[in-house]
Amino acid sequence: MIDEKRTDLIKQIMKKLVKQLSLFFLLACTSNHGSSQTIYYAQGDQKRVYEDEKKEVIDTCTLNIQYRMSSVEDTKNPKKKKENFMLLQIGKHVSKFSDFLRLKADSLSTIYALQKMDEIEAFNKLIPIQKECETFNIFKDYPNNNITVTDYMPLGGMYKYKEDKIKPNWIIDKDTITIGGFLCKKATTTYRGRNYTAWYTEQIPKSDGPWKFWGLPGLILKIVDDKNEYEFSFVAIEKPKGIEEIYIKNIDYFNSTRTKFNEGVKKFCQNPGPLFESMDVKVDGKSLMNITTIPYNPIELSE
Repeated sequence: MIDEKRTDLIKQIMKKLVKQLSLFFLLACTSNHGSSQTIYYAQGDQKRVYEDEKKEVIDTCTLNIQYRMSSVEDTKNPKKKKENFMLLQIGKHVSKFSDFLRLKADSLSTIYALQKMDEIEAFNKLIPIQKECETFNIFKDYPNNNITVTDYMPLGGMYKYKEDKIKPNWIIDKDTITIGGFLCKKATTTYRGRNYTAWYTEQIPKSDGPWKFWGLPGLILKIVDDKNEYEFSFVAIEKPKGIEEIYIKNIDYFNSTRTKFNEGVKKFCQNPGPLFESMDVKVDGKSLMNITTIPYNPIELSE
């Protein structure tokens, strides 16, 4: 009897966690279909005090580089691009690439938890900040030569996978340009199904860059694919004014692989209606069962 009660409690906690973690992704998905931003669950929760997610500090940031990420979500409408401001935090052992506004929301989340704010009130404050954020966090581990990715599976919770930090096959060109006052050299590569042109500067001797890119004799300040569907452009660089922690959220991730995670996202986007319906998720009181597809144009087109 005790085991049955414990099992039921775990199921309730996991169901609540999945709904909360999926809320921000759901807003981004439904906004593409002209829906408003009000979401209702069929079964309402009782009022609770907002709790912050625990974080594990893995390094200390020594350099911050801001990028503008431009992406085409729907290849049928290539002129419509989504823009996000991203931050590359470089430490001595690890770098982290994530959405700048998501980091801001994390800071506010800690404040709301200390204030013991009502859970619904806290989410209502955080949702407008995070609804258009990129959901991934990319950690490059320098000494162990691997990359760890955490990301949301649509309506499936938070996932984590690890892969080898494989160096792209760069071809360095003689062309140069100046970006943000830094002299940059040109390099090209083919990576995960896309052809890229990158501009890197040896004036910042860090073999790193936005997203999963690295392996050049300097920091990558700009990189764009030949379809002009994904572009990362340098905005600013600065050293932290105080101690700035590089952290990973210490939650119960679903462990996966890059291939399985990408396949799961693709499957959801190709037929999201049944999953919306099975979780009793509604927008403005209306069922989302009739949503047949969601635009899907991943940055990784191949293995």
